[in-house]
Amino acid sequence: MKYNTIQKLLSAAMLLAFTSSSVMAANTYGAYSNYTSSPSKTSINTDVRLTNSNAKINLSLRDSDVKQVLRMFADKVGMNVVFHTSVSGKVTLDLVDMPINDAFNLVLQIAGLNYYTQNNTLIVVAKDSADNAAFSKQEMMVFPIKYVSAAKIADFLNKNVFGMKKPGMSSIDAATVNSATNEVIIFGMPSDAAIVEKIIAQFDREPITRNFAVNHTTPAEMADMICNMLLPSRGAESADKDSSKEEGESSPMPGIGTGGAAGIITGGAADAEGSSGGGIKLGEGVVACSVSQSAIGSAPSAFDVQNLSIAYYTQRGVVTLMGGSEAQAQMIEKFIKMNDVKQPQAYLEMSIVELNEEGSKEFQNNWQVYSENWGVSFSNGKTSGGRPTTPYGTWYDVIDHHFEPGYKAADGTWHPATYQETPYKTQNPFRGSYISWQMSYLIENRKARVLANPKLLITNGQESVIDLTQDYVEKVTSEFLSSSSNGIGATGTVQRTYTIGEDKGIKVTLTPFISPDGYVTMNIKPEYATEAGQVTTLSETGDRDIAATLLSRRNLDLKNVRIKDGETLVIGGLIQETDQKVVQKIPVLGDLPIIGAAFRSSSTTKTKSELVIMITPKIINDGEGSVADSL
Repeated sequence: MKYNTIQKLLSAAMLLAFTSSSVMAANTYGAYSNYTSSPSKTSINTDVRLTNSNAKINLSLRDSDVKQVLRMFADKVGMNVVFHTSVSGKVTLDLVDMPINDAFNLVLQIAGLNYYTQNNTLIVVAKDSADNAAFSKQEMMVFPIKYVSAAKIADFLNKNVFGMKKPGMSSIDAATVNSATNEVIIFGMPSDAAIVEKIIAQFDREPITRNFAVNHTTPAEMADMICNMLLPSRGAESADKDSSKEEGESSPMPGIGTGGAAGIITGGAADAEGSSGGGIKLGEGVVACSVSQSAIGSAPSAFDVQNLSIAYYTQRGVVTLMGGSEAQAQMIEKFIKMNDVKQPQAYLEMSIVELNEEGSKEFQNNWQVYSENWGVSFSNGKTSGGRPTTPYGTWYDVIDHHFEPGYKAADGTWHPATYQETPYKTQNPFRGSYISWQMSYLIENRKARVLANPKLLITNGQESVIDLTQDYVEKVTSEFLSSSSNGIGATGTVQRTYTIGEDKGIKVTLTPFISPDGYVTMNIKPEYATEAGQVTTLSETGDRDIAATLLSRRNLDLKNVRIKDGETLVIGGLIQETDQKVVQKIPVLGDLPIIGAAFRSSSTTKTKSELVIMITPKIINDGEGSVADSL
């Protein structure tokens, strides 16, 4: 009695434990039911049926002619049987209590045969015989398709269903389409209808459509990440190698192309072809990629009637999924939640200072020595000499220019002022010699300061440009529109063409990475260009045109410069210095020691400029939802 009681208690405990495990397993599955899915199964075995009876048979045969075996089945169900000339072979089998319909199906499969029924007659044909078409086309059945391509379903049926040539099913390409109505048409046996209905029910489903709002990245960037990162990692391949994208956007990765009509989805008053005209465009979107799976090895033909497509709508701020499965939609939603986060920002203060200093010293000696018949001068670095143009005692003509004032005559008439030219002769009165010496010393200093103090907001990973450049005339070209020659030179209407440059001044390009630990790492590229001079040339009009404008550049390209939050980076040492000294002297006399300084002139010019850049970043903490919070 005690043993029976203990046995009952153990049995109850085991039953309770088994029940608890089942409940826990059910709860566990329910908790993850959003992320798991059961495989979908569709049987493609035909219903081979000689009789509606469930009679079972016992049969044992060795190397028996297949025709005789099939006669036995026909006699058993009371049907006539006809064998095509292609039927041959032998079978060996041992069957115990097997339903007659299943036994008949096994014999047909082993012998490579197919069968057709007409009234009470069984027609047996080898499944690879060309005469199957004459027997299988017994009926025309039309199946409407709602959501997918009827042509692709028909192709799938012909390659993967009818191509198997199973008994009780058409052994030819029985499926075709009516493109106008998107219908699948089957020219086959009535038994084909059940398989076709199963296939259509499996694939002719309304495609999944999901809109995912994007808050912190642009829809174009998020769609590009999905196409280039998520989908290729899941084995997705391009369905269309042509790419259509907006200007300035990155192309999909190799193997991921865009599908759809010209890559554009439009709504409202948008242009159907996505043109960039001036009309109103509402809800315009762009297809980022359209992907499908490829068949592997000798697997059945790929069935891609519902490709997965990713599009984005910039105006609405959404990424759209079209097609695919519910599991893929959940995967994309999780990917967007993981990557659509706030990017860190920093407030950047920048000071750009250029210090210019220019100085010059000039020391000039001017000598002049004249006599009655000769003269020598040393002035402005030039030495000249020779006979006077009008020696002593030479007579030459002179014209006196003066105004006669107006006056009032005795009769009261007023006579206005007149201009008078009175010629007369005079003689050079100079006689004897004289010496003139003039000395000058000049010091000049000039200082200047150029300052730019831009302040801007920079975003993690985004390039920012501070452009303080100005336009300038780089080149001038003069030419005659119409001209004529008068024997001396050409004259006419002159046209001047000006080429304008845009890179004179200061330009700073920087790309920051703002780390969660309070540092800002930047790639900084400052560029500074000043005018160094101009090259001129003589044009066909006789004018001096600017052939080229020369610029003096001071550029840097700094990589991965790390600055702590609130600290200042100073970029200096961009110094440009020029010294020039010119000495002019009287030959021989200028080389004498001590007194030679009186016969020399000198000019010294010194130019110095330095560019200093100071950068101070201040990281902005604007609450949750940033990259740092998601790490």
